[in-house]
Amino acid sequence: MMGPSQQVRGEFASLITEAVKRLYSEAGISDDQILLSISKAKPGSGDISSSISFGISKQLKRAPQEIAKSIASGVKFTKMITSMKDENGYVNASINEREYARLVFSAIAERGEMYTSNSMGKGRKVLIEFPAVNPGKPWHIGHLRNAILGDTIANVMAASSYNVEREDYIDDLGLQIAESLWGYMNLSDKPDKKFDQWLGEQYVNVNKIMAEREIKPQIDALAKRMEELDTKEAREARSLSERCVKAQYETAFNYGIYHDVMIWESDIVRAKLLAKAMAMGMEKGVFEKVTAGKYANCIVVNLEKVKGVAKDFENPSEDTKVLVRSNGTATYVAKDIAFHMWKFGIIKADFHYNVMLERQENGKPLYTTAASGSDAVFGEAEVAVNVIGSAQRYPQLILKAVLELIGYKKESSNIVHVSYGEVGIEGGSLSGRKGGWLGEGKSFTADTLLEEVKAKALEIVNSSEKITDKSKSGEIAKAVAIGAIKFEFLRIAPEKRVTFSWERALNFESSSAPYCMYTYARSKRILEKAGYVAKQLSEADYGTVERDLDFELLKMIGEAQETVEKACSEYRPNVITDYLLNLSSLFSRFYEKMPVIKGGNAKDLRLALVSATMGVTKQALSLLGIDVVDYM
Repeated sequence: MMGPSQQVRGEFASLITEAVKRLYSEAGISDDQILLSISKAKPGSGDISSSISFGISKQLKRAPQEIAKSIASGVKFTKMITSMKDENGYVNASINEREYARLVFSAIAERGEMYTSNSMGKGRKVLIEFPAVNPGKPWHIGHLRNAILGDTIANVMAASSYNVEREDYIDDLGLQIAESLWGYMNLSDKPDKKFDQWLGEQYVNVNKIMAEREIKPQIDALAKRMEELDTKEAREARSLSERCVKAQYETAFNYGIYHDVMIWESDIVRAKLLAKAMAMGMEKGVFEKVTAGKYANCIVVNLEKVKGVAKDFENPSEDTKVLVRSNGTATYVAKDIAFHMWKFGIIKADFHYNVMLERQENGKPLYTTAASGSDAVFGEAEVAVNVIGSAQRYPQLILKAVLELIGYKKESSNIVHVSYGEVGIEGGSLSGRKGGWLGEGKSFTADTLLEEVKAKALEIVNSSEKITDKSKSGEIAKAVAIGAIKFEFLRIAPEKRVTFSWERALNFESSSAPYCMYTYARSKRILEKAGYVAKQLSEADYGTVERDLDFELLKMIGEAQETVEKACSEYRPNVITDYLLNLSSLFSRFYEKMPVIKGGNAKDLRLALVSATMGVTKQALSLLGIDVVDYM
């Protein structure tokens, strides 16, 4: 079902299309071109606009103003589209306030809490991988941005009718885990705090020792023994990693972030996914095993072949990409190729699964791959979304190109890299290896960020005149803190750098989650004060809509579903944060200018507008993983 704004857009497009085909058929303008030409009209120029005259002008070499005038004068109006005019080459139309109010409120009554959802995904299965944190340290705020982005994109895609599988990839092999294991086996200190925090600090200490003593051969030997899987070292590494991951998931759950399944790299090795993938690539002639020279005994891919299919593949600094080293260890790219072949069901894996948690707070179990266990159906997706830092753009391009070369062009085109920029915090820096996330006397982990924002939020809540029920201060402060952090990380486009601002994140007056959360609470109080009960609006009620802030608010509420679709198709949660901020600002201006409870004949319609604002705000915040509170 289309949202109200989309229905009006479609009706307007039909009118424009009919006129264009009747008047300018020789221009060869398509229906899609007309749809793409439609946007909001500029203030004072109507409600909806088309720039199609400029496209026709290019084809026919005629003035766009002349074309727009002939289109506007040749249209038969409908109940919804009541007037049309040309303005500087644009065709602008006005819509009937009463009819649009009827359309919006009917859609809200029919769809209720599903009002902002849509059918864009049509049940297609999407696998979203995030945050894939190394199991040897706590989440720092860079990991947190990854997790929040992944969780929000999953929410938005689920609301867009995709069958969403949330997956966490756990890299429990390799040098970093070997370093952590060496520290655990050789250093005398014992865990005295949350395990991931303790293990991360120990990891930093091991790196300091490596700079002073020659322990690298011991660590390399540990790494090799770990990859043999059935060794004592492998079992200890897995146990250490599981303990760390469970501590990391305490962080995830505190932020309301959940998964369906954890896939462990050691289980991928056990299932021989890599061997199957390399064999397929060799058979297709995409990979080759080098017999002499610099890459002797390595399995590689020739990057000249990759450049042939990856149109945006920049000139690489290398002509060959090693997939499997001469000692038999796989590179990151090789593992990712094999993993994505499993994601799309190209190759099968005899994975076993155990239940890590019977019930998460979202009501769903959390599964994990294991050396032994039962069967379950994961993977076999149609779309794979990878939330990975911008530094991984190059390996992601190689991944997509290799899949296409092997013969899986459709699957390659359905790999989506959601690239995100660096994360900073006012007065701090991040670096896991150097220990920068430990900070100077304080930790820049996701855990500490939440505790500090909660403390600041509690101070604000306790001193705020807006919040009268101080008995709920702790509950409100927790919700505000989580919302503030998520909103601050989501309001910037994913690919851009974020610097977390305490002042902005906790600003109750603008540009923040608390500001939008207050819109919900304020709306709820207005309705409670009025004793509001939802009811069918009458013809007389619809007639009270003015071409003022009430109609502007109505139009914005009508755009909610279209906004969610845009956020989904572009993988940009900031589309929703922008919408929420604009909605909150407009609602505030509406309520200050246009009386609601004392609205006379317009009271019922304006109360319905307040109710609609409350509902849309709650639904949009929920997509961002932010809970509303009633007492602000």
